[in-house]
Amino acid sequence: MQLQKDKSTESTASKTPDLHGNFIRSVGCTVRSYKLGDLLVNSGLITKCQLDKALAHQKETGIRLGKALVDQGSLSAVQLYRKLAEQWCIKASTAGMALMMQVVTPSAASADQGAGQNVRMAAAFTTAAVRPAIPKASAPGLFGTAEVKTNGVAMFPKWTSVMSRFDQQMKTQGNSATVRTWKAQLEGLKGMGRAQQIEEVNRYMNNVRYVEDSRNYGKSDQWATPIEFLTKGGDCEDFAIAKYASLRALGFSADQMRVAIVQDKIKNVPHAILIVYDGGNTYVLDNQDKATRNAENVNRYKPIFSLNSDSWWLHKRA
Repeated sequence: MQLQKDKSTESTASKTPDLHGNFIRSVGCTVRSYKLGDLLVNSGLITKCQLDKALAHQKETGIRLGKALVDQGSLSAVQLYRKLAEQWCIKASTAGMALMMQVVTPSAASADQGAGQNVRMAAAFTTAAVRPAIPKASAPGLFGTAEVKTNGVAMFPKWTSVMSRFDQQMKTQGNSATVRTWKAQLEGLKGMGRAQQIEEVNRYMNNVRYVEDSRNYGKSDQWATPIEFLTKGGDCEDFAIAKYASLRALGFSADQMRVAIVQDKIKNVPHAILIVYDGGNTYVLDNQDKATRNAENVNRYKPIFSLNSDSWWLHKRA
């Protein structure tokens, strides 16, 4: 999957949805190609009759379809926001961002077989023996946005199939040179402070080659496990996923991290980054930036949604 390209083209940019307005406006900008009305009907949020009524009202008034549906009381604005985020996932294939976010429990013995280090890669996707989460209730929304939280991540079933692939790889390749090198790197970080661990994981993974999915796999949408990423290189979501897995293995909790799907306002393309909350700071780990930044010092991204193993957040203008 390609959420970000080093060389974006004008034609690619022209296909990017207008994300600078609010989400109701975005519905109207994308409805022809995304078939939002059909998505809402098929998911049971509205009836065909309600859709026909809203379409007729839209034709008469010229307002956006989403606003027509909300105005007539067919669904709430929050329901529309959430379905629009799902719609974005389907179109842009950004569901792969969370492919490492689900709780997975690989066999500890097989996942760590032959390893002399104490770092257990099985811990990357389990909830046991992790540091307590840092409360974020008082923290502002990511990049100053208002956040709409939805508990559960079941709306993205593709993630579980990728989790299974990673589990199998850890069973068959847990003693490979790639995994041993990865684990040795993490073992060397165990005695460091959290901020330094975040910085070192970001630096280590950013040294991996950026390679587009089309070159690696002959397709535009391939979700790489950390093992595949460390072996072949990868694109932006692969960097974020590998960093997430590394910090989980070091003991960071899922609640401290989110993979964020953002709009790069400079390149005008979707992109993926890892967000880490620790010690009152919000860190941005980005393959486009060698340094780890505090989110308050990063202004090139407009967040669309973010995810961890338990929940996902839709981001709106505050």
